[in-house]
Amino acid sequence: MFPLNMVLLPGETKTLHIYEERYKQLVADCIANEAHFGIPFVHQKAVGKYGIEVKINNIIKTYDNGEMDILIEGVRVFRMMEFSSVLSPKLYGAGIISQEQEINSRASAALQDLTREYLWLSQRSTVEEDAFDNANVYSIARLLDFSSPEKYELIKAATPAEKEVLLKSKIRLFMHLIKTEQKLQDKFILN
Repeated sequence: MFPLNMVLLPGETKTLHIYEERYKQLVADCIANEAHFGIPFVHQKAVGKYGIEVKINNIIKTYDNGEMDILIEGVRVFRMMEFSSVLSPKLYGAGIISQEQEINSRASAALQDLTREYLWLSQRSTVEEDAFDNANVYSIARLLDFSSPEKYELIKAATPAEKEVLLKSKIRLFMHLIKTEQKLQDKFILN
């Protein structure tokens, strides 16, 4: 386990700079065993009950002192059943987890339509009718600029339906804010 104040969604990528000895050891073990590791979300100095299993896609750079930059990708959400900050004789921590069942079910037509509307409103770009045919809640959530606490709320939602309700409410809020900002801009005339 590599606890961080960060949440990745399945399919999302991120570059990490590895400098602590325990995480250098973790990465080396994962590479040697072609294994994944977990990133439980740390919020207000507490390790959360949920996190994301990640795989190492690439070692971008290795430094002379053993530090490295790696590219990771979110694979699957997990719920932490137990956590130990050190897994002796290793330096890094470990946990007992329950993995989320694959969420490969297609996003509802209502969520797809709302996402298209949001993308048009926010980016003024049209989206093909079939653009979300294979989209699930996580692939749609990756289009939004969620903070880590917002992503955490999404991954801890128990069912795909609950995740959709959360996404729809966030998209509606974002759309409301964009429309309000546009109305305010329309009221001001530059000299």
